[in-house]
Amino acid sequence: MPEHQPEGSLPHSGVVRARCLWLAALATILLSPEPASGQAVTPLPQDELDFQGRASLALGSGARALGMGGAFLARADDATAASWNPAGLSYLRLPEISLVGVSNNSDTVTTPTTGAVEDSRVRASEPDFMAAAMPVDAGKVSGAVQVSFQRVLSLDAERTIHRQNARIEQDFQGGFDVLALGTGLKVTRSLRLGFTLNRWLNGYRQTRVREGVNRTIQDIDFQLSGWNVNFGALWSPNESLNVGAVVKTPFEAPVRLERTRQDVFPVSGAPRSNSFVSEDVRLELPAAIGFGVSWRPRSPLTISADYTRTFWSSARIRNFFTLPIAGDPAPPDTLFETLNYPAVDEEFQEDTEQFRLGAEYVVIGPHLKIPFRAGFFTDRQYFRGGNGRAPVFVGLTLGTGIIVGPLLFDVAFVREIGDYLDREGNGIDVRIRRLYLSLIYRHRGSS
Repeated sequence: MPEHQPEGSLPHSGVVRARCLWLAALATILLSPEPASGQAVTPLPQDELDFQGRASLALGSGARALGMGGAFLARADDATAASWNPAGLSYLRLPEISLVGVSNNSDTVTTPTTGAVEDSRVRASEPDFMAAAMPVDAGKVSGAVQVSFQRVLSLDAERTIHRQNARIEQDFQGGFDVLALGTGLKVTRSLRLGFTLNRWLNGYRQTRVREGVNRTIQDIDFQLSGWNVNFGALWSPNESLNVGAVVKTPFEAPVRLERTRQDVFPVSGAPRSNSFVSEDVRLELPAAIGFGVSWRPRSPLTISADYTRTFWSSARIRNFFTLPIAGDPAPPDTLFETLNYPAVDEEFQEDTEQFRLGAEYVVIGPHLKIPFRAGFFTDRQYFRGGNGRAPVFVGLTLGTGIIVGPLLFDVAFVREIGDYLDREGNGIDVRIRRLYLSLIYRHRGSS
């Protein structure tokens, strides 16, 4: 059971009112009211880190994989394999370069039990994955080594929130990035093993401006660093069947957290500023596991299914703090020894689960190949809704591409939806759309 907030913090209220979907992942800062004398505030008014819609740390990248619903743990056989199952790097027999970009769009509408409807929109486009791989041979053992970059949780976006008495503009830059060095090897006829050593870095910067009765500008600079390892295995009892498994280890990341805020009140008209920096914040990110099976009944047809689980119930942020309005108690206003993460405002946090199913059929012509892909998935979130259970989002995917000589170009469209009630009975309607573009080049040499 997650630990409770320290004594003196406000009750957990308005849990999901400002929740807004994000893609990879979205960071949100909500305006805090001026605290009463001697009263602490919860971290929610200034921070609500939200990874809805991309809450699985076992999820990888690439238009081919995501066109199949993300059911790729047992089929990973191209340069994006390191982000899914590093054992799949053992399939690479030519040098490869892979580039993936993504366009993220999400809309969240909140229908409160009282008051006006609120809506929030997020729009962003950015690089998602880059890798270079080289095949290796060592006697009877063959495979590949690879260096890669992946934006695991994207927080890069421009967001607009419309409320009854205010308009909020947010500019996000950054995300949780991973630089990885990995290898995958075929160790026997039927067994392939792989791992990646991952360096987590970056974070996000955010500027938030709220126009309304009181004008507020808040800035956050959240930078983390840390190491973890991914292990993967593929077993092929026969040529048409693959069984895959992946484990991603938990880790603790030191965080440098800097906050500034400026408040302008209509009575005085003079701005009031405050700021604080801490390098004692610690972020504990969870382990993740995944299992998959992939069947190829005929050469052009592939059918795959995956299950993944990320142990968000054990994720924590330590030594977290909030800022008061200038002139109130000196910063930090409140120091929280331990909170759930990213649901810092909730008493409980759930593990996330994803079930994924996908298929690919390749039309083979005399000079080119054209694949067609489709998939379906369910995505259980890390927070609890008004019924005391974690909401489950559902998604559909479509993809296609073209293979011409050494070039593989793929595109995938992902549509994810979620509808639920929060603890206050407010209706939350979420719509996410993602468009992935991938380009892979396989170098065949002069021969």
